[in-house]
Amino acid sequence: MTNSLRIIQVGLGGWGWSWTQVVLDSPHWELAAVVDINQELLNKACQYYQINPKTAFNSLSEAVKEVEADAVLILVPPDYHANIALEAFEHGLHCIVEKPLAGTLEDCKKIVEAAERSGCNIMVSQNYRFKRAPQTVRKVIEQNVIGELGSVYINFQKSPDFTGFRTEMDEPLIIDMAIHHFDQIRGILGLEPVSVKAHSWNPTWSSFKGNAVASVVFEMSNGAVVSYTGSWVSRGWETTWDGDWRIQGEEGEIFWANNEVTVTPHDVFKSVFMQGAIEKNGKLEVDLVDLQLEERLASLQEFAESIHENREPETSGRDNLNSLAMVLGAVQSAKTGEKVYIEDVLAAVKREEITQ
Repeated sequence: MTNSLRIIQVGLGGWGWSWTQVVLDSPHWELAAVVDINQELLNKACQYYQINPKTAFNSLSEAVKEVEADAVLILVPPDYHANIALEAFEHGLHCIVEKPLAGTLEDCKKIVEAAERSGCNIMVSQNYRFKRAPQTVRKVIEQNVIGELGSVYINFQKSPDFTGFRTEMDEPLIIDMAIHHFDQIRGILGLEPVSVKAHSWNPTWSSFKGNAVASVVFEMSNGAVVSYTGSWVSRGWETTWDGDWRIQGEEGEIFWANNEVTVTPHDVFKSVFMQGAIEKNGKLEVDLVDLQLEERLASLQEFAESIHENREPETSGRDNLNSLAMVLGAVQSAKTGEKVYIEDVLAAVKREEITQ
């Protein structure tokens, strides 16, 4: 890639504030403008990030009249994603949006269809895919080191002190956090779900109004079963934000935790040597793959490259509907107590019959 692209950031509140520095640090993008309805916040951002006040606006419509851009970074609350994205597409601007894609299924569908009509890219920033440890896991799986996957155990434990919309959601853990892990099941493990059975609850000490703990079981298309346990109100037990993963196949296990990847071969004769790994007590400690960029910087890189190469980005809006179906299926199962089939969720997405 030779030329950087220009992007308009819409939304400076909360998580959006830290995104500004990510854009400024990106070798693939130039910050064309910032947009927020809060003028005080705009002024603060201009001063803090040394942004020209002439490139700060209260609406996207104002910004596109004054600056040239190739894309829009959407960081407003999910219920407003569709309005911003559709306006961007009308101006021929590609969009990258913070997860979730939108606040409702109807809006998700609108965004994906509008992007296709306009010929613009829509990408969801599933930044958890773009890190060294998960990319290392994907490489080991693609090399068929442990054979076909049969059982996966994922454990996530955190206790963040959140305020705002997350504390008001019915299923905050599943909807706002587990989407990352569910997306990694597809994007890193290469497994596609057939059905889901979920149970969620909220301990007495929780500051969330909705269920902050969940146990979710997916049956996958290859016959594998993925068991997921997550908590946002853990007491003492902590994992990384990626969680701890035990991925078992016919030929052994991949253990991924604390940004370390270890392979335990089932056959002792295969435990002596593996390229890119060091054997210790029958276990292979795998070197993490070398990435020039990680996390959100890597998301921006993939977004830019997809535009330059005129292709769909890895975590496109249409692909993300499949990860979203895992979330919606889990929520539906938690509410009804019944197993939910993913194909039924996707069919309902097309008919816009599921409410979140």
